Amino acid sequence: MSDIQSINNAHFNKTAQDYDSFPQAKELTERAAETIVQEFIASAGPERAKNAIALDFGCGTGLCAFKVAPHVKEIVGVDASEGMTQHLNHKLTTQDENKAIRDSIKTVTHLVTQNEPLPEPERSQYLAGANGGFDLIYSSYVMHHIEDIQGTIDTLAQKLVKKDGWVIIIDFQGPHHHHHHHHEGDGEHEKHGEHSSEGHGHGHGHNHNHGHSHGDISNSLFVDENGNPLDYVAHKQGFTSEGLTEVFKKAGLVDVSARTAFGMSRELFGKKIWADVLVIKGRRA
Repeated sequence: MSDIQSINNAHFNKTAQDYDSFPQAKELTERAAETIVQEFIASAGPERAKNAIALDFGCGTGLCAFKVAPHVKEIVGVDASEGMTQHLNHKLTTQDENKAIRDSIKTVTHLVTQNEPLPEPERSQYLAGANGGFDLIYSSYVMHHIEDIQGTIDTLAQKLVKKDGWVIIIDFQGPHHHHHHHHEGDGEHEKHGEHSSEGHGHGHGHNHNHGHSHGDISNSLFVDENGNPLDYVAHKQGFTSEGLTEVFKKAGLVDVSARTAFGMSRELFGKKIWADVLVIKGRRA
């Protein structure tokens, strides 16, 4: 396990109980879940979506899974942080509003790696056989915590998604605009590709200190109230359509498309910042 991974786990174990109360965490995640469902239905069709078995990569406390669950058959939420999956299960079993989806979400505490994409018994249950794998793999606001983006997408694309299944990623868009508009689907083009070494897998759909102010995401994003960089965030610059498209294609995914899904103004330490959110999807041929 890499240093970033260990710091991640410690951080998210510690913050799991309070996670859902981070400013706009719910709103950002609801928008992400809506986008994931729309993109999947548009790509795979409503019938397939309804019967889909999905993997929520880095499920956190379930904010995204709870919103996606009514639209698919089953969700397996995987997260490297035990604190997160425990809190998800607690919410699932104790909150009345989750009764309808209770049986359709299961969790696995596991660090996803190329060698061990899932532990047993889930590995045999979901990945075995010629048609093994998930119909949909999605993640929301997880990738910026992972050092080895290429390795992670390779694992999702080659070991976990089934043939003809879809991988859909939502995360923050890197610095490029100096103006605050909703760029609906204009698919910005910029460079990215700062992938470093080992230790993907991580865990979850967090969206506390993110957003970006006037172009330079690292000024306001991923810093604490004193302006010091958060040490559990690997990609402080966010991502670009071009950079992630390249990663998806290298992983062997086809029909890859990326766009700005939405933007949102956020309050962070008393100042307003803007976050653009990118969605990218690809299919395993």
